[in-house]
Amino acid sequence: MEIKAIEIFKKYLSLNIPKKILITYFLCWIGFLFSFSVGKFLLFLSSILKAKFVAKPAELAKSIGTVKFDAVSSAVSNTVGIKNAYFTYALSYIVSNFTSGLIIMSALGIVGYLYKKDLKDAKTSEERNKLFKEYQKYLSILFVITIINPLTGLVGTDLGYYDLVAVLPHGLFEFFGFALAVIAGVEISNKILPIVKRNLSYKKIAILGVGSLIFISIAGLLEPIDWLIYNYAKYHGISLPYAFSIAYKNLILYLLR
Repeated sequence: MEIKAIEIFKKYLSLNIPKKILITYFLCWIGFLFSFSVGKFLLFLSSILKAKFVAKPAELAKSIGTVKFDAVSSAVSNTVGIKNAYFTYALSYIVSNFTSGLIIMSALGIVGYLYKKDLKDAKTSEERNKLFKEYQKYLSILFVITIINPLTGLVGTDLGYYDLVAVLPHGLFEFFGFALAVIAGVEISNKILPIVKRNLSYKKIAILGVGSLIFISIAGLLEPIDWLIYNYAKYHGISLPYAFSIAYKNLILYLLR
């Protein structure tokens, strides 16, 4: 099972960048829906069993996400000013999500760096082979964890599946940005300590990182708007798909003037 999983990961590494982007983007959405569903299931199980500890993982993830955002929001508001409420929220989302993207890139990239150092210190070929197998294993595991992205999915467990309509507009850009961050991290690690031989320059990897920032920034600009539409629709009893379609239609027409 483990060997087969590593072989699948090697096939993924050997793909060109456009194919990687397509697959990783799709997997990011699947990972989000999976972790979101796990959180919903834990809350349901907690209510059935009358055991609050069952829902603790979801509650903990929500608390971490809230504390992280509040810390970033406080720092941003001190710079931007409370009068610029929209830009305060937008910049907070951008900084918070891009920080997550940088952590993803760094965490994946540092695996190759650490194992390359260990391989240099290895004294026998058996030890080197063992370390290299461990490197492949842990890089693939970390890749799966970043794809599943449990924190993002668990944070939104108070929402219903129907409410995910509000996630869709900014999520289209946000998960694309996260997908680029994951690919950049994997490529950095593979560049430092190759699992699959690829002629990908650090310049191209940097372009992936910049692309990640651009798409996460677009998502950050849209996210406050999405939650405003969501809250307005909920308060007035308006269908979410209708509210979002009308709001974005008018927004696009306004921008095209």
